[in-house]
Amino acid sequence: MASPILDDRTNKQCPANGSLPPNYVKPSLIVNVSKRLPSFPFGPTQTPLITPGDFCAIFNLELPPSASDKICQLVFLFPSHQQTSNYFTYLTGKDGGHFSFTGYAVGAGATPKTTYSHQPAAGPNPPSPPAVLSPGNAYVINSAPCGLPPGLKDPVTVSGMLCSPDTFFNFNNSDESCPIGFFVELL
Repeated sequence: MASPILDDRTNKQCPANGSLPPNYVKPSLIVNVSKRLPSFPFGPTQTPLITPGDFCAIFNLELPPSASDKICQLVFLFPSHQQTSNYFTYLTGKDGGHFSFTGYAVGAGATPKTTYSHQPAAGPNPPSPPAVLSPGNAYVINSAPCGLPPGLKDPVTVSGMLCSPDTFFNFNNSDESCPIGFFVELL
């Protein structure tokens, strides 16, 4: 017999705009880095860890050559516990939930050995990302032409880092159930 709690969760709708279109890219590599342990490589993970003023997570996404004539919409999907069966822990104070996004150069992604002291090359930051992320929402971080030259044969890496000064956030970046995490929608 199925759990009534899980049945209740799976019957809920995702947040508005919280479902993925047919063409999307999910992270190919996620690496946690720490300001307090700046030279320690934590290696690949599927559960990014963000802690107040310390742990951040770097996400690589591989854009396919077919994205050259498309719009790349970077989204952060954040369903509530009632909307998803995917794991996450989100702890913040009354006025918390603040996050920062750092963009890296196109083609310069993290590796399993990336550390806070040795991050990918700097690149453009999203022009106006949301300052606060909270459960039960879907956020567009950036939407622009993908900008890939025609005729590419190999995928191109785009990457960025998520940090917070006031929130503990640990989650399983997943495209199952109501998706949670970073994705690039190819429109």
